[in-house]
Amino acid sequence: MKLKGTLMLLIIANAVYSQNATVITSDDALQGYDPLFMVGCYFPAEFQGEFVTQVSGKDTSNEPIQYSTINITFNAVPVWGYCHRRVGDNVLLMDRYGDGDCIRCFRLSRRSRNVIEVFSEDLNRCYTSEATALASCDKLNSTSILYRTREIGNVPIRNEYCPITGQYHFTYNLNNGSDKTIECNSFSSSFNNCPDGSILRLHFNRCTFESYTNLTFNCLGNWPGPNGSTYFALMDNSATYEGRPQYRCGLFHVDNKKGKTYMALSSDSSCTQDLDNSTSGYETLILSKVPNQKKMPNYVKTHVATFPKWAQGLWEESLIVNGTMTFTDLNGYNSYTFITVDSNEETGRYIVYSKNQCEQAAYVCLMMRQRSENVLEFAIGVLLSPVYKSSLCDNPLDKPVWMTQARVERAVESPCPITGEYMGMITDLSGMCAELSSNCNTREIMYFKVTDCESGELYEERAYLCLGQWEEKGVMYTYTMRNDTSTNECFVGLIVNDEEIYIKEAGDHCMRNIDPKKEGMRLYKKGQCYGNSPSPAPTPMKPIPHNPIMRIATTPRSKISGTTNISGNNIPSFASHKVTASYSFMLFIMVIMFFKNIYTCI
Repeated sequence: MKLKGTLMLLIIANAVYSQNATVITSDDALQGYDPLFMVGCYFPAEFQGEFVTQVSGKDTSNEPIQYSTINITFNAVPVWGYCHRRVGDNVLLMDRYGDGDCIRCFRLSRRSRNVIEVFSEDLNRCYTSEATALASCDKLNSTSILYRTREIGNVPIRNEYCPITGQYHFTYNLNNGSDKTIECNSFSSSFNNCPDGSILRLHFNRCTFESYTNLTFNCLGNWPGPNGSTYFALMDNSATYEGRPQYRCGLFHVDNKKGKTYMALSSDSSCTQDLDNSTSGYETLILSKVPNQKKMPNYVKTHVATFPKWAQGLWEESLIVNGTMTFTDLNGYNSYTFITVDSNEETGRYIVYSKNQCEQAAYVCLMMRQRSENVLEFAIGVLLSPVYKSSLCDNPLDKPVWMTQARVERAVESPCPITGEYMGMITDLSGMCAELSSNCNTREIMYFKVTDCESGELYEERAYLCLGQWEEKGVMYTYTMRNDTSTNECFVGLIVNDEEIYIKEAGDHCMRNIDPKKEGMRLYKKGQCYGNSPSPAPTPMKPIPHNPIMRIATTPRSKISGTTNISGNNIPSFASHKVTASYSFMLFIMVIMFFKNIYTCI
């Protein structure tokens, strides 16, 4: 019965995570393996989904690169085994071959929303002893790159904002060892991410070859590389029928003194093959920024105003210096420069001249609010004008969509709005309980857990750094940074009294019109906060920043953002906020319940 249930579980798992997935595994793999032994070992929702990885490079016959599908479920990578034990960032996966167990150590490093780097030993090597397998975790090497093809729940993937933005001319060189020179040796070719900032477009001109005159790549993510360079991952839209690798990896760096960007790609879908650095690779490009085609209007030059003093400095995706604000809209695939020409600090309204990376420009009204010591929000009006109009900010914005930003360098930290341990049932998922708790000694930290109400089995655990909170229309908004992903998330809550609270996720930009009492979780106080000191009274609605016990000097910029295409607009697409974090979390818990019910029936 156990064997039959396990095999059935694998079939259902593949159906849930990928309707058309193909998994490579041996005939004996996982036979008789009992996943009940793995209770409490799981992969976070951000790691789950369908991926492909390169299994063969180009050979002498110039055959195309082959890819294998890899599925990551909540408690297994079926081609490698079930989650047996977590130790820090490493995980032991257990498989069964014949009559014995096979244990391997893996480390999955999430490089971007769509890219995971796998560290392991040779996959042909495994251990029968858990202690020996655990010791092997010190000898892991980078062995493969996983490129996401489907999100958790079989949802299509979304691109990420390209790390190289704007319009460029470039030179190109192909280093394939051929006697024939394949290059574009003048800055006559064009490179841009316009109008969709998640797609790179290359047009080759005056080159020694005629094929591939136009290429487009979907940007899948980027992450820090060696010596100040940056890795980037691309998907080639035409590769499948033109014989090129479908997925590409490369390095780039910007030389501000020379005004050039240097870019190199590997020869396959790895991040190592024929790739030495950002100036030495299988393919190399040198990019030169195209000079601004649109001149700054005279009115802007003669009427520069300033943003408020409290707003100056570096924020998540923004930089504010005097009267100029630059902002990267990861949701809308664009970057902007706002220059204020008319400021009113009393109303928080500013008429700005807005220009994006593709030089689309207009005057527009910008509203800015200080929500706490370390949090600001701003919203953009819907009325655009090619010329300055003093009336752009006369009418208040109807249901403004706010962009929430946290300060990067913080002199003080903000305490979380709850103190103590609170518990309650997750209303949408029968039998699952949530626990929210605070730390007495470090009150800017709070913890969130999801457990089985009856057995107490832990399914999800997160820690949050509270960045700031404020009251609006009778509810509390709390902006946080999630510890394990370094991404920011917002919660909306209602503190009834010291014994009862309601809480609901509000996306990454504090969505409005959410009633936590109707839509959120109801939590009751279970005990005092963690630490030696007694639990103080609930934090007042207006937070009191304090000198932190653990000062966070820098906050990593969020690289994981949902995205929505916009068509050449010149203001941020604020209407399309990411709610994927809460969606993935709820789907993750639903999948857990699905498998839990199967186990109960076995």
